[in-house]
Amino acid sequence: MKNSKEQINNIPYVLDETLINTNLKTGLSSQEATLRLNKFGKNELHKAKKINPFLIYLEQFKDILVIILLFAAIISYALAIVSGTQNNWNWSINGNRLLIEFIEPTIILFVVLTNSLVGAIQEIKSIQAVEALSKLSPLQAKVVRDGNLITLASSDITVGDIVLIESGDVVPSDGYLLFSSNLTVIESALTGESEPATKDYQAKRNLTLAMADRQFMVYSSTVVATGTAYFVVTSVGENNEIGKISKLVNQQKESMTPLQIKINKLGKIFGYSGLALFLASLVTQIVFHAVSRNSFADTMFWGNAIVGAISLAVAAIPEGLIAFTSIILAIGVQRMARKNAIVKNLMAVESLGNCAVICSDKTGTLTQNKMTIVDAFDGSQLLSNNSEIKNFLSIIELGSLCCDANLTRNEKDEYVVVGDPTEIAFLYELEKFSNFKYKNNLEIEYKRLHLFPFDSDRKMKSVINQNDNNYWATVMGAPEIIIEKCNFGSPSIKEKYLQINNQWANNAYRVLAIARKSLKKETIEKFNESSISKLQEHVENDLEIVGLVAMIDPPRESAKDAITLCKQAGIKPVMITGDNLNTAKAIAKNLGIYSDQDRAITGTELSSISDEELVQNIEKYSVYARVKPEDKLRIVNAWQQRKQVVAMTGDGVNDAPALKASDIGCAMGITGTEASKQAANVILADDNFATIVSAVANGRSIYQKIKNVIQSLLITSIAEIILLFIGLFLFKAIFSSAEWKVALGKSDLYIMSATQLLWINLFTHGFPAIALGLQDSKEDYMNRRPISKYESIFANQMGFNTLWKGILIGILSLIAYYLAALYGKNNGFNAEDILKAASTCSFLVLGISATFNSINLMTKKSIFISNPIYYWKVYASVIFSLAFLLIVVFVKNINLVFGCYTEIHSKPELLALGLALPLVIIPIYSIHKLIIYLIEKNKIKENRITEFKMILPPKQVKRNQKNVDL
Repeated sequence: MKNSKEQINNIPYVLDETLINTNLKTGLSSQEATLRLNKFGKNELHKAKKINPFLIYLEQFKDILVIILLFAAIISYALAIVSGTQNNWNWSINGNRLLIEFIEPTIILFVVLTNSLVGAIQEIKSIQAVEALSKLSPLQAKVVRDGNLITLASSDITVGDIVLIESGDVVPSDGYLLFSSNLTVIESALTGESEPATKDYQAKRNLTLAMADRQFMVYSSTVVATGTAYFVVTSVGENNEIGKISKLVNQQKESMTPLQIKINKLGKIFGYSGLALFLASLVTQIVFHAVSRNSFADTMFWGNAIVGAISLAVAAIPEGLIAFTSIILAIGVQRMARKNAIVKNLMAVESLGNCAVICSDKTGTLTQNKMTIVDAFDGSQLLSNNSEIKNFLSIIELGSLCCDANLTRNEKDEYVVVGDPTEIAFLYELEKFSNFKYKNNLEIEYKRLHLFPFDSDRKMKSVINQNDNNYWATVMGAPEIIIEKCNFGSPSIKEKYLQINNQWANNAYRVLAIARKSLKKETIEKFNESSISKLQEHVENDLEIVGLVAMIDPPRESAKDAITLCKQAGIKPVMITGDNLNTAKAIAKNLGIYSDQDRAITGTELSSISDEELVQNIEKYSVYARVKPEDKLRIVNAWQQRKQVVAMTGDGVNDAPALKASDIGCAMGITGTEASKQAANVILADDNFATIVSAVANGRSIYQKIKNVIQSLLITSIAEIILLFIGLFLFKAIFSSAEWKVALGKSDLYIMSATQLLWINLFTHGFPAIALGLQDSKEDYMNRRPISKYESIFANQMGFNTLWKGILIGILSLIAYYLAALYGKNNGFNAEDILKAASTCSFLVLGISATFNSINLMTKKSIFISNPIYYWKVYASVIFSLAFLLIVVFVKNINLVFGCYTEIHSKPELLALGLALPLVIIPIYSIHKLIIYLIEKNKIKENRITEFKMILPPKQVKRNQKNVDL
């Protein structure tokens, strides 16, 4: 570290010290620094408030479904307590009926607590984006205080401090340069610029310039690639550019995913329906009781009436909706993790499947974030014309001798790089193809005597090396400068070099020329004694051209195919980068993102466009260059205003606000900053754009599976509502005849208990639902347009199919109830056994039909022509579900808890009724599938596309944006 007072005093500062009220020679005094720390605060970002998991869990109980179930449990407990008090807590009375009365609400409570736990786990997300930004701050800084260069915590520097930065340092805060020497800074994480930014303390200070163009400034959390500099701190903490981004991240509200929107609304609909049915059932039973002129003082009536109403409410609520969809999403997340897509929020899986636009950062996402030599020219041949790199080894070696970067391998045999990425590109080629494994070995063979660093005026860099008694200079820099300083044998050779340079420049390559000059020892010694500047002038003239080198931050090998697949899937890829426009367009065209019909725009041009104009023309832009973090937010918001599901990929700090604001944020796992990872919903472990496409395919498949599960649940809920609500009126009327009154006596009618319904809704559905989530589909989901964010979940006939299938099963259950009750009456059953037999048979029909629904939903083909081996998971799950259903019906004591007829195993007629009647739905479903197949056989599939088309939301959404269809 250069820390002498003499060096500090000799620095040619070029900043008016009155601007920051700092002594440019001695820096701040300790006393003044303390005062400013109190005034401006610490140089750190505020930490986000941590999530309290317990509070998140409590918030789950605000849901209407949960409230109704809790209310049902409380009422059931109250009734059980009243019953216990009236029977002097005699647990053995009426076959342990009191114990059963307590078990029923306990099961309901268990369901509520379990579902709430699952919901809480899904809601607890990582909102540590601001904390992640603070982690990027360096721990130590070299600061001039009281005339001395000292080291202190970066959090303790303040406005007016003078800071020294050197190669490899992380800049601790924003500031104006006071002095710089060969300074380049890697700002890709902040600006998106792939190449190091050249800094110059003599550059004109103009704050209206884009961040990437401010050569007079350095920014917090960027990395010094080459050179040294002193700068004065102009802002700290959240007033730094990185702090402003932190505020943007903190201000963004995370969008609800389409699935969250639909499931939340679906839950509310069925929740309120359950509440309405509870009240309707209770009122109906009161009316029936009043017509019968019975006394309302009968506690048994109130108990049975409330329990019956609760049962109807439970029937209307698909309790497994959140649990089963979460399980399927979790399974999908595990599959995606195996394919390098780590999903932080389960609901984000479905959003990926619905995304219509992917706004992708270029550097490190579509490209490798590593400058690579792609071509070379030695005056006669091109490397790209199937030439071997060994023919160009002299160019690589000379270029490497000119480099100050370093490339080594660690104990894990991983590359460790330090320095300018352009220079590192030479070292990679040297390490792969030279006899010298590393540049250090090369410099041992060819000793460096002098270095003349690159500067923006000369646009070149030169070194003098010695090998035995041979001395020569190597010059590397801008081709247009070096070519003019070279001696060519003929004008045609020079013209060829200029032609190649122009050709490469048009392809957005970064082109470097390499030349050499033989020197005499006497000449070097002579200039050493007189003037180093004259030696530099002598070295950098009358050169011998060696060759040209073209390099670029190359696209990822799989990115082009992934983008092609995106377009086939109706997804528009958009490139957003901090690079210049020509480079961005060239790479985007190479990848297939940009075509002649598309538009490309810079951040400056974007700033002149109003939000309304941007929204109107957003689909025309495919490339955005030189953008700021605020621009990325505008782009994402504009797409969202057009009702599109937007995915945003990125790896830098500057991507964090847009990642959080987008419908689905995808951060890079390897090159991504901690800030981007915390703000995103998905982390791509391999930094591969193709992984996004794979995730989209998974998301689409998972969405269809979830629709199948929702349909299965709702079919059963509709059937249960028909059975209980219509059955209440129907059987009240049927059983009011004199014949039935004799058979039933004063027993109050009930259809099914709440525990029976919960068992069907959760456990009987459980295994088939999970199996549907595991079952692969043979459909191609990546050759169709994405689903609109606002498309009804019941679209494409799902609503109609759900309704008629639910009605069918409900009618079958009603038939089973009546026939079983009739059998009991005709065979001399007592009143209680008649109702239990009827309830048990309808329980069997409803439960078995629910499992058969899963078989029907696993494929669009009839089950008679489907391969059972391929769908073995679904078939196995149905067997398990039926086993659990039969355990409840036939296992002693368990059937008592669930209010089943305990002697059904000895009544073959009842068994046949309960087990055979559900089989009716199989041929009916198969006939329906055949009809649909014949109708759609010759229909043109409008959802298959060849190019991106804007997905339009439903008309009702246009009228009222707050209205979201299911």
